[in-house]
Amino acid sequence: MLNKFENPERVTELNPKETLIKLGLSKHDVFCDIGAGTGIFTYAADEITADTIYAIEIAEAMREILHLKNNIPNVRIEDSIQKVPTDSCDVVLLCTVLHELDNIPAMMQEIERIMKYSVVLAIIEFHKEVTPMGPPVERRISERETVETLRSNELVKSKGFKLGNNFYCLIFKQAKVY
Repeated sequence: MLNKFENPERVTELNPKETLIKLGLSKHDVFCDIGAGTGIFTYAADEITADTIYAIEIAEAMREILHLKNNIPNVRIEDSIQKVPTDSCDVVLLCTVLHELDNIPAMMQEIERIMKYSVVLAIIEFHKEVTPMGPPVERRISERETVETLRSNELVKSKGFKLGNNFYCLIFKQAKVY
């Protein structure tokens, strides 16, 4: 698994630190990496923010890798998004996770719960076409499908960009009504 997630070509295309900067992550932001894998975004976030970083990973093998790498006091490794406090996160990232979810509405409800007012939600997914890496095309979710799915959760696309030949990144915002 480590070879798959930390494949040099994959890491180069995702360009974690620069991507987080494009998302607007800053020094005092709380960051949540949902589906953290081996932590390429989690540990890149530590180079930017001094605040709490949540690495959410359901796979025990991946959490073990995260724990082995973790010598950073502000990184919290959790097995469930339910362990992230309500209204706590400024930037939330799902990197190649959305296409894997069985219950997208339930995940979006939890993301809404952890988001602060006017938070950034970023979705990175594989292009819905044959590419050198990634799942079969029929398991992928297109940019249009992602926008429509999140629109039904009152999230609006604010911008998007390509990450190499394999990935796209869409940024969504939602202003909570109190």
